[in-house]
Amino acid sequence: MSRHSQIKQAFELSAKFLAHKTYNSLTHAVLHYFCSLDGIEDAASYEIFGDSNSDTGLSIRRFPLTLDESFADRNSDLMLKTLPKSKGGVTCIKFKGQEYIFLDITKDVIPRRIIVITGSVSDADMVLIEGVFGIYENQVALLDSKERDMLTGLPNRQTMELSLNEVVTFHREHKKSHIKPSWMVVLDIDHFKRVNDTFGHLYGDEVLLHFAELMKKTFRYTDFLFRYGGEEFVVILNNADPEQALNTLKRFHQAVQDYTFPSGNLTVSIGFTIVDPVTPPLLHFEQADRALYHAKNHGRNQIVNFCDIESRIEVRDDDIELF
Repeated sequence: MSRHSQIKQAFELSAKFLAHKTYNSLTHAVLHYFCSLDGIEDAASYEIFGDSNSDTGLSIRRFPLTLDESFADRNSDLMLKTLPKSKGGVTCIKFKGQEYIFLDITKDVIPRRIIVITGSVSDADMVLIEGVFGIYENQVALLDSKERDMLTGLPNRQTMELSLNEVVTFHREHKKSHIKPSWMVVLDIDHFKRVNDTFGHLYGDEVLLHFAELMKKTFRYTDFLFRYGGEEFVVILNNADPEQALNTLKRFHQAVQDYTFPSGNLTVSIGFTIVDPVTPPLLHFEQADRALYHAKNHGRNQIVNFCDIESRIEVRDDDIELF
């Protein structure tokens, strides 16, 4: 390829990637491009939470390409070995006889982002990869400022609404397939105001950070995690039948009870509902929120499914007389 052709291709790629307005769509596009290059077997993106020098304080969450992914990640050992040594940028690595290209964004982003490319490329394609990395690094920092909660690094309320729309659309397009349903889950830390009043807001922030870390370690990488605001968090639980969804929430509920937070032991109230493709997206949040407040108003520290209280709500509404 001539230098003129390389420059033209670089400009075309720049325009293509700069056109993406969300982190999710940008990352999908970048991974798809890397996989299209000759010599590349796979490309996967990760979010890194915690200290990469400590196995116990590290959460590695893979970026899912579809809602029904269900396989063991092949890059775990490579990540644990490479992360503590990496200083950012683009690095070629050979690990257990396999060649990789390691793209590490450490500048101005929380959480840290990694793209692992399996395979090797020509010198010309490596130049393009480095150029795409530069664009991606800058765009991720820009998009994070709009899409992420600055304290926990989790996506924020606005991102949750966009993601919920995408999940509902996905299920509408695949409603006759084998894919299991998604679930809208709202979580609220019980008596959080008491933590702030007793210990101060710095302790309160630490509690929120620890709670978010528990979420990252308990839920699968195909589940979407958000900080909605204050002490309220949201999970979109994907590809789970009713029993699996409830068991996952029970596991997290118990993990919170067993955990010693900076302010002591805490509990969580949880409301959830199934994502029905024919229901308007934001109504799912409203239903899960109503289930949450049912839990809060009936003793806290419990998990409530909206469908279990729906009939009682309908009966109560029927009893209201309109004048």
